[in-house]
Amino acid sequence: MKKLIYSFLAIDVIIFAFLAMNGGLSAPKYDLKPMAFKQAIENGNGKLIDVRTIEEYENARIPNATLVNWKSKDFKDRIQQFDKNEPIYIYCRTGMRAARAQRAMKKMGFKEVFNLTGGIKAWAKDGLPVKSKPGYNINDNNGEEGC
Repeated sequence: MKKLIYSFLAIDVIIFAFLAMNGGLSAPKYDLKPMAFKQAIENGNGKLIDVRTIEEYENARIPNATLVNWKSKDFKDRIQQFDKNEPIYIYCRTGMRAARAQRAMKKMGFKEVFNLTGGIKAWAKDGLPVKSKPGYNINDNNGEEGC
């Protein structure tokens, strides 16, 4: 019995090592941390899309972002207006809605959809530019997530 348990443990270690060496345990290449996301959108290739609600967008947004609310009934129709072969950079408040939008867009045939890991909150925390209403605090627990 002990040999069987040790055999399973050895197999687990081998699988874990294989995944680690081949990137299977790292973040997907289409999830970008704030600085990498900033560099990608600054190269001028692609579209920057905010998938939050209009209220969230009006309170604070990454400059030059286009609003396409993930929760709106016409999300799929509006998102289809973008070139599926052009890189798309999406974000929300913390990354959850954008991850859902990212999966939906991939199913719709978009080739490259990049999600801002941690959303606009991580972006602001890293000191990156946010266009916001005077007195608005991006770190307040306002806005939606997980919806």
